Amino acid sequence: MIILIILAYIVIGVIEITPLVKKNQKKELILYSITFGVAFIISLLLGLGVKIPSPAKPIEKVVKMVIGR
Repeated sequence: MIILIILAYIVIGVIEITPLVKKNQKKELILYSITFGVAFIISLLLGLGVKIPSPAKPIEKVVKMVIGR
């Protein structure tokens, strides 16, 4: 399973990152790379059977702070 995840991310990375490099879009490349890296790490952890905590509660707390409830 881990090998399939790695191969899938390599293929997707080559397809998605190559145009950004060719067009010299540095900001987009940095943002995409960070998002891509986080998604890759989460996918690997899930593939290894690690239980990932839900971000719903912290997001709910932030929203409640912002709207003042």
